[in-house]
Amino acid sequence: MTHENQPIRHREPLPYGRIAPDFSLESAIGARYSREQFRGKQGLVLLFLSHTEPLSTDLLRRLKELWAEFVEINTQVLAIFDAERKSLVPLAQTLDLPFPMLADGDNRVWETYTHEPTRSAALFILDTYGATSAQRLVSSAAELPAAEDMLDLARYTQYRCSV
Repeated sequence: MTHENQPIRHREPLPYGRIAPDFSLESAIGARYSREQFRGKQGLVLLFLSHTEPLSTDLLRRLKELWAEFVEINTQVLAIFDAERKSLVPLAQTLDLPFPMLADGDNRVWETYTHEPTRSAALFILDTYGATSAQRLVSSAAELPAAEDMLDLARYTQYRCSV
């Protein structure tokens, strides 16, 4: 018996409140970053994007414009791409972002956080302890919250951790 009309069911993305798994990824400039090295920050924004989607660069430019406000609330942004490091170098040079662009070419970190085999776009905001405070798993960068909304979510995370 086949279930042609049944949707394929995947596990849910990393649940709210769960400590996010650590990872180690190389940035476009060759430095290594892990989730654990940012523990103690008020918030950590993990943004999973496609390096070929034009709307990804628009979002990153807007985050760059708001960077001083992220710094003010002690929140780090990590942009995690579905590409090898060498593929990110030209984009990193063009955008000149104040936050790291990380290469997840084998999608290992993507699958760990989303439990999805197919890459799309996602947002995870982690609190001071490394637990998931907010998450969005969407089919493209166009469906992600605006940069201003990400900043508000990071502020909310900071507020929740301080009460």
